[in-house]
Amino acid sequence: MMPLGSSTMLMIACGGLFLAAKTSTVNAQEACEVCTGKEGLRYPDEEICTELLPRTNGMFKTDFDCQTLQLEAYQKGCCFQPPKGDYCGYCADGSEANMDAIVPEGQFVDGMVCFDYMYRNEAYLGIFEDGTCADTFLQRAGHYCGCPDQKQECWLCPDQAPPNNGGKGDGWVTNSNCRGIEFLFSLLKEDECASFPMDAGVDLAIFCGCGGLNQTEIEEQQEIFQCELCRGGGVLLNPSAIYTDGSSDGFVKNCQQADDFARDVVKTPYACNNPNYFGAAREVCCSTDSGAATATAGLSISLSLMAGAAMMAAMVVL
Repeated sequence: MMPLGSSTMLMIACGGLFLAAKTSTVNAQEACEVCTGKEGLRYPDEEICTELLPRTNGMFKTDFDCQTLQLEAYQKGCCFQPPKGDYCGYCADGSEANMDAIVPEGQFVDGMVCFDYMYRNEAYLGIFEDGTCADTFLQRAGHYCGCPDQKQECWLCPDQAPPNNGGKGDGWVTNSNCRGIEFLFSLLKEDECASFPMDAGVDLAIFCGCGGLNQTEIEEQQEIFQCELCRGGGVLLNPSAIYTDGSSDGFVKNCQQADDFARDVVKTPYACNNPNYFGAAREVCCSTDSGAATATAGLSISLSLMAGAAMMAAMVVL
């Protein structure tokens, strides 16, 4: 065996260092953190956030499961921003979306191009389920951005036309204007579309001035149940009184508006009894304590949906 020259030895040594360095780079993946970006937990003392911390064990930042956890953490309000990039996109099958198409997200009358909407944090909120890309506003809006095999399955208005009162604001259930509500309905699947009005307990098509409404059905439903803002013998004290100044939800509401919404739009006892809808109004507007009874029946809309509604509230253009 011939002895190795110094130059050969040097090359081998350098090659070994190169391989070692390369191996070190590959293995030195960053551990998964609950929140993407440099920020830590938004609410580090809240149990709903701290209970997510152990779930990062054994995961790296680039892992799909890590990014799914980060999406869930953002949707629960524990983080300031969601994971973006290749993890979650418009098209469920991974196809390239048309970034020049328009998403009518409710903020602007003419909507927003898909490229810009993709970079809005709020687009990554879920409607019914936390931690699932398929349930985000973004991917549900894929049919607007040219995704194959994704189509609109639900419309706010029975005639599938835009509502007549697009700028009218719902400060009781969705905290959105009717353009935002129309956008929300356009993201629902067919089965969700059929059940949503009764699950939420309100007919927002009436509120938004939709065309194609079946007046006979509306009257028949009112005979079965009609909500009253002031109950137990209470009466409306001052219809023009402002009971919320908009500082908490962006909507200035008076007692007459609340009474009209309860009577004309609410369709179930669950919604009528929901203190989140009418608790403040009943305290201020009615002559007796018509008490917002705790809602014990019906479907409680998910936190994700409420977060989605809050997102649309921030985009209200009256």
